[in-house]
Formats: sequence, C-alpha cells, structure tokens
Amino acid sequence: MKMKLISKLFVSIISIIMLTTALPIISSAAIQWTPKENPVPSNKEWKVTFSLPVDEQTVTSNSVYVVDERGNKQAATPSLALGNSKELLLSAPLNGYKEGQTYTLHVTDHIKSKNDKSLTDGVEMDFTIESIDIQDMILGTWKGDYIGINFLAIFNKDYTSRVILDGEVEEGVYSILGDQMTMRLLENQRTGRINIISTNEFTITSASKKVIRFTR
Repeated sequence: MKMKLISKLFVSIISIIMLTTALPIISSAAIQWTPKENPVPSNKEWKVTFSLPVDEQTVTSNSVYVVDERGNKQAATPSLALGNSKELLLSAPLNGYKEGQTYTLHVTDHIKSKNDKSLTDGVEMDFTIESIDIQDMILGTWKGDYIGINFLAIFNKDYTSRVILDGEVEEGVYSILGDQMTMRLLENQRTGRINIISTNEFTITSASKKVIRFTR
C-alpha cells in the first residue's frame, strides 16, 4: 500500500499570473490543498502539471472545474498547454471571479494519461478572490467610449473629475458606493455598476444597459 501511494503522480498547482512557484502535491483521495498565494486576482489562471502526458479527451469541464460557495460551476474551460501535454490550464471566467468570494478548484480522478492511467485520486483547493479598492484602481486618466463618443476622463483622489471632449473641458464630481458609481458625463449625471475587467480597463453599465468603457 505504501509503495502504491509513493508511486502516485505528483501534481502541482501553480499560479501563472505574476508569479510561478511549483507546489507539488502527492495524489491522494480528495486531498485538500491550501494555495501558497491567497487571496488571488479575479483573472487568476491556474496551471496543473502532471509527470506524464495527459489524454486530451479526459480534459473536460467535468474533470477540472471551479465552483462558487453555493456549488455553482463557473464558466472556466480547461485545456492543455500549447506544445506541452503535461500541463493543463484553467483560465478564469470571461468577466473574472467576483472579488471577496471564495471558490473551490476541483481536479478529479477522471484525468488520465495517454496510456489510460489515472493521474490523480482527486484534488480540491479553496481560494479567495482579492477585494479591490475601486477608487484607487480608477484614479488617473482614462480614454472613454460612450455610445461611440470618445473622450478623456480624469478621476482625482478628492472625488473631483474632468471630462475632455473635442477640446471642451467639463469639471465635475463622482461618487462610489459598493459597486455603483455616479459621475457627471457630458452634462448629464450617470449612475451604473462598475465592472473591473483589468488594471487597464473597466466599464460602467447603467440600468438601461448602456455601457461606458474606460481604457488606459
């Protein structure tokens, strides 16, 4: 039995966002693992490295997946790394994970090698998404796009703002409450939900589904 356990495949789950650190795990029945890096960014991409080439047919959203605190499976599709069939990648959902929420990564025993051998008895890992200070994130100058109108927007620490369109400057203020932001834009006050896409992009979506997009 001991030799059987020793012969099991080492599985390492590492972050490929910002930092790469090998963290080997000995396969065992439904092993619980704690990530070295936690909390993690909302666009976290995980990498699972096996010691043998993986049968691509066994890499599915049922064999490698992430669920939220309520057990809802996330829209994250696993795939093998290009040119390396020993590495499996699991990207974040298109709009990222929700900040402050805890998720569980599952790597099941359905993952097999090309010679039909099970590569793990199953690994589970809880991870938490870091909370973002929205104001700190949006400070500075942004290129804005609102229904085809392009402009510059500047957000200051004191909650004042400036919108520049066709050489005209409009001074204003903005406020943030939770994920809702209110700002004066083109002589109108707009309120909507902020969606942080990355450090270089965010959107504000109004109740009428109109979207203001900001990029660096």
